[in-house]
Order: sequence, then structure tokens, then C-alpha cells
Amino acid sequence: ENEKFSLICSVRIFAYYFILRYPHLLKKHPTMLYTKTSLVALALLCSHVSAFAPQVRTPSTTSASFSPTALGVSMVSTFIDPTYDDSRDNSGSKKLSRPERKKMERSRKRSRKTGAYRLNSNHVSYLDKTSTLDNVMTAIKRAQNLHDANDIRVIGRFLLEGVDDSFAYGYKGSLLARLAVAALRLDEYELAQDAINMRETRFASSMMPFESAAIIRGWNRADKMNEAFSRLEKELSVPSDLSDAAASKDIILHRAHSLGTIASRHFYEHDPTVALKACNMLSELAPLVRASGLTAEELKLPWSHILDGSVECGPAFASIARDTMTAFSVEE
Repeated sequence: ENEKFSLICSVRIFAYYFILRYPHLLKKHPTMLYTKTSLVALALLCSHVSAFAPQVRTPSTTSASFSPTALGVSMVSTFIDPTYDDSRDNSGSKKLSRPERKKMERSRKRSRKTGAYRLNSNHVSYLDKTSTLDNVMTAIKRAQNLHDANDIRVIGRFLLEGVDDSFAYGYKGSLLARLAVAALRLDEYELAQDAINMRETRFASSMMPFESAAIIRGWNRADKMNEAFSRLEKELSVPSDLSDAAASKDIILHRAHSLGTIASRHFYEHDPTVALKACNMLSELAPLVRASGLTAEELKLPWSHILDGSVECGPAFASIARDTMTAFSVEE
């Protein structure tokens, strides 16, 4: 019996030796550490079996001398630590298939060769001259939603410096407007201004009123009212002659929306000075709205919000808000 027990212990000792050298074997036989003979063999290995000491190489034993303490520490870090040799595979992210990994690697190599603009996104990992309108729009949307200021700056450098005006088949101006809105969301005011200036200088003929309104709302949200009103006059200016109102219907619509948003927000923020300025400009716009043929359903101005906010600021402000509503023939 003693010989049999000794033989079993010897086999276990050899098993531990190889597991120390090749820790991945434990995954195939995870229960071998918990038997009685295994524990006895481990004790023998740590205290009495010095013949194997010169051959053991662990991260904690760099000399030829055998250290039972170091061996114990090594085994704990190898077998007990749940992240050992598995942390990359169990990160919680979806493991890519081999074709997907190859595709990503080819994209990275190509981006390094072409001097592409690297992004943090896995979906659109870089931008270069071969990128499409959808690629850039997707990258901007992701950066805005995840508040990734680094990516929005990289996208800004790409659009401002990396491509010419013909990029995206003439839609670069729209991309610059979208970039400006996202930059304002992330408090990247200098980048937003650079994008707006390039759009105004090079793409003035293709600027769309709804893009201008979105930029104005961005400045309003950032409480940069000088920039908001300046952009309103530059990009959403309206004709003085009522006979030209029908041709400027879209501009009038978005100018009214922008002013309504400004009035509502600043009444609720108890900043009636800015709100009153917006209300006065809305009253001046009312004749052009009627001449253009816009209906109340098309306008959909936030009258209830404007009135409720003005009431919070005081009776005098509420009276001015009601006068503005009357100019648009809107009843309370």
C-alpha cells in the first residue's frame, strides 16, 4: 500500500511540475488539484522533493535554488487568479471571427500607409480620402452621442485639412454644418467656429436653412447668444419686401423656429432680456409669415412654453409674450 501511495504521489508530483511549466493543462483537468493525494503530493513537492528543484522555472524563481514560498505564490497566481491567461478572452466584448479580424488588420495597415485619421470607433476606425459621406456622418454621430471629444477633433482636422472641397460629391458643406453642431454639443467652440467659417466662405451657395437653424440652436444651447444672433442674421436673413416672402418661405420658417426656441429657453432660464429680443423679432417677422403662406400647423411654434416661461418672469413679460402671439393671430 505504501509503495502504491508513493507511486501515486510521484505521478502527482510530475503532474504539478508540468502544470507549472504549462499552466494551460489545468483547464483540461480542473479537478486534479482537489483530491487528497494531490494535496499530499503538493506538500511533498514544496518541502521534501528537492530533486526537481533545479528544473522548476516560475515567474517568482529566477535562480537555480528552490523556494517553496515562491512556488506557492506562483501556484496561487497561476491557478486561483480567475483572470490569469484569460483576461483578454473574457472581457465581455464580442469575439471577432477570423475573417473579421483579417479585415480589421487590413484596414489598419491601409490606414497607416495612406496617413488616415484614426478614430476610437470599431465601426468607422479611420477616415481618409476614400471615406464616404455616410462614414463621416456615422463617425460624427458616434462622437457626439458618446461625448468623444478626441474623435470630434480628429474628424474636424480631416474635414478642415485632409480633403478638398469636392469631397463627398459636393456635400462637404453639410458635413461641416453637422460637425459644427456636434462640436457645440461637446463645448468645442473653436472647432465649431472654424467649421462654420469654412462653410460660410466656401459653401455659401449650398447652405440649407435647416442646417443653419441647427447651428443657431447649438449656440443658443451653449448660451453664446452673440454668436446665435449673428448667425441668424447672416444665414437666415429675410427679405424686406412682402412680395418676396413666398420665395423665402423655408428661410422664414426656420428663422421663426430659431427665435421661438430662443424665447422659450431664456424665459425659463429667467433671462428675459434675451427672450424679449427674440419676441420682438418674432413680432416683426409675423407679416412675412402671413405673406409667405405659412400656416400655424407648419410653424408649430412653442407658444405654450413661451407664455408659461414669461409668466414665471413676471406680468410685464407675460404681456409682451401675449402681444407676440396676437401678432401671429394665436389665441391663448
